[in-house]
Amino acid sequence: MRTSILAALPARTEGTVLGRRFFALAIALTLITPAGCSSADKPITVTRPALGTVVTINAYGENPRDVNAAIEDAFAVISAVEAELDAYSATSTIAAINAAPFEWHALPADAVEILDAIERLGVAESFSPTLLGVVKLYDFGGDGHVPTEGELSAALQTASMPERDDDRVRFLGIASSTAEPGLDFGGAAKGLALDRARDALNAKGAVTGALVTAGSTTVTLGSKPDGEPWRVGVEDPRDATVVRMTAEWTGNGALSTSGDYQHYFEHNGVWYHHILDPKTGTPARGTRSLTVVGRFSGLDSDILSTALFVDGPDAALAYATAHGLGVYIIDSEGRTHLASAPADSSISLSEQSE
Repeated sequence: MRTSILAALPARTEGTVLGRRFFALAIALTLITPAGCSSADKPITVTRPALGTVVTINAYGENPRDVNAAIEDAFAVISAVEAELDAYSATSTIAAINAAPFEWHALPADAVEILDAIERLGVAESFSPTLLGVVKLYDFGGDGHVPTEGELSAALQTASMPERDDDRVRFLGIASSTAEPGLDFGGAAKGLALDRARDALNAKGAVTGALVTAGSTTVTLGSKPDGEPWRVGVEDPRDATVVRMTAEWTGNGALSTSGDYQHYFEHNGVWYHHILDPKTGTPARGTRSLTVVGRFSGLDSDILSTALFVDGPDAALAYATAHGLGVYIIDSEGRTHLASAPADSSISLSEQSE
């Protein structure tokens, strides 16, 4: 999802947009430093491929060697989350479970944390990690395929019947060529990995402020030395050159965007995207892009951006108001909806004029 990271640049020049051009511009950030600043005033920026996207860490601190060591620790814990939860890696823990889905398997701790978060947030009906078989029917990474009603029915029936016993899980049902069940934590693993990275950056006290971003999800730690807020811009889902909203805050926070434009195909004039409604197995309709921001974890933000996208604009705004979140929505007609973050959160959401 296209979330622009504007936080690492000097004040009043923070107009760089990182969308499809994310990798090249993220590297360029290492070359942009305000003149006359001490080493503690300049972020150390490291960009690497991870989590199916590009992860950039901008970290501030007095001692560059210690800051770099903390950044290495952060990327190490990101890799550890991937090693457990990447459903598309043949060597991950989750892939081993998916290879024999009808047998009992011990869930990794990261998966248990995600399942517990889904329950705690109250979004189980709109966010499901059991839809791998349904997603595969659409072949988003290939030529695209519109499943038949029979294919969807079989896949949904199996996906809806996982059995969990504390930290163990298995699927129920009968395997078939059109119903291959499996766990897929991709809608939450990114946020969890960034939480782990933030903890690693904070562990030894060398980092005084940091911004960690993985495309659609961003978490922050502490503050920038000059007191300027972190700034994150959200691009138009149909035009990557246009920033539609900018969120600003200082201190710890998180922001995630879900949209219908990352994995999709068109068939007979219909737009099919990867954010599926667990109840129907079909792409959620009514929203093009939804962003949540608040004083919460990256995991919560990642789950909620997807779940509220599925719920639709009205339900998403109601949830945000009830739970004290900032939400910015671009609906299927291109209209915008905004629920401001609570005043005591000190988070501002500013819609940009077109």
